[in-house]
Amino acid sequence: MTFSNTKLGALWLWIRGRDAVVEQGAVVVRSSGGSLVLPVAFGVATVIEMAVLHILVPWMWLSVILAVASVWSLVVLFGYLALHRVHPHFVTDTRFVVRQSGTVVASIDRESMASAACVRRFDTTTPELEGSRLTLPNLDGTNVDVVLRQPIHVELPALIPRYRRSGFVDRISLYVDEPADLVGNLSKVS
Repeated sequence: MTFSNTKLGALWLWIRGRDAVVEQGAVVVRSSGGSLVLPVAFGVATVIEMAVLHILVPWMWLSVILAVASVWSLVVLFGYLALHRVHPHFVTDTRFVVRQSGTVVASIDRESMASAACVRRFDTTTPELEGSRLTLPNLDGTNVDVVLRQPIHVELPALIPRYRRSGFVDRISLYVDEPADLVGNLSKVS
């Protein structure tokens, strides 16, 4: 595991406005739209909680411990978000690499793609591997469908090991910030 694959390393890269390493000449495909809503809400709630606890807790030592724990929880939360942001999907001349939370979920040879299209789906808002479809949405669902000529093996990461999934899929639905650009890049002859 490299430093950029840790929450703190990813947070450091995000603060500096950099991405983790992608291949030379690759086109970066971002999928960060709408991903700040919940973390910012938790951040605001945590700051309010810290202020209230500072007023209500009579012992300074306990107040300091709770404040440090609250700040650390925000660092971990935004570090987890940063893992997703600094490890974007990318397209090269020969393949399309799909990532989730700093992990490569699928590396697809462009020759094995049957089609890519802009298709809005609102049926799921959490990553899932169901049947022969891999879904990597945001809170608004997905906006790109990629159909493959033959199934490929994918591994869907999760914080809790029992929720990690792997299997073979021939369809991938994902959310990206610029769906038309991705479809155009994938449609170009390699």
